[in-house]
Amino acid sequence: MKKAMIGILNNPATSSNSHSAGWNEIVRNQISEDCHILTENDNWNIYDELYINHGPNFKVGSFNVIGGINHEVIYRINKLIEFKNSHKKIYSIDGFQMNDFIVKRKLNYEWERDIELYKFNQKNKLIIGDSHSISIWKSNDYSIKRLDGKTLYGFLKNPEIADEYYFGNIDIRFHLCRQNDAIEATKNLVKRYIDHAKINNATVTCLLPIESIHRKLPSTGLYNKQPYFGSQKERSNLVTLFNNELLSSGLKVNTWPDEWYNNVEFFEKEVMELRQSVHIRPKFYQKNLSQTNKLF
Repeated sequence: MKKAMIGILNNPATSSNSHSAGWNEIVRNQISEDCHILTENDNWNIYDELYINHGPNFKVGSFNVIGGINHEVIYRINKLIEFKNSHKKIYSIDGFQMNDFIVKRKLNYEWERDIELYKFNQKNKLIIGDSHSISIWKSNDYSIKRLDGKTLYGFLKNPEIADEYYFGNIDIRFHLCRQNDAIEATKNLVKRYIDHAKINNATVTCLLPIESIHRKLPSTGLYNKQPYFGSQKERSNLVTLFNNELLSSGLKVNTWPDEWYNNVEFFEKEVMELRQSVHIRPKFYQKNLSQTNKLF
């Protein structure tokens, strides 16, 4: 059974420097380790099943296309219709529905019935975290539940049981420095986090260094129209406090190289995505660190 991943609004990202590609690689592995990622230049008809996936930033019902509906998008639509007419199976990973796309963008196509949503098999272990959680996924032994934009504070209001957690970067960026006593607020938050993780003896993950205040973020990464709250030094001190609390908790902890914290300029320019983003490049994910340590 030959399987492949495609996109309609855009081709699935594959760059080793792209956070989106990091998510797509997880999806590809969950479908099948032999699943291929295709563009409009490939032959889709040699496959038995196609899986539509536009990456972690796609929002259901939002059909914005950079540069508008160009010939490449039209070509992909036509290829998918041809594939559908051959009565082969099509799944939607991200909730994309061709019917909605055609209606909202007023395209001259017909499409009957919704595309079936794909349900991933539950694995032996579970990772839960915000959008950064992609970077700690290690293998097909793990399912992953992304709660993009979720703060640790928000998660702990109604916590779930998992084998690994990755929360806190958002709390540091936007919220903890707003408190009357940021240090005490951070200690209390981490203590609650550790107490919950100990229920299932879960692994937790250290927070990333604080990049330069000059790094721009996309509008989707702002909170109250601001890219952060608190100085770089203030937030860096809270990261150190947060991480030290995790490391002394007795829990297993995913850590990041010391070099990232000692040389934030290197971290920002070489480890983080090139474009406006708060994420790290896939080649520096936990599963790849043993291969990248030689770079430092």
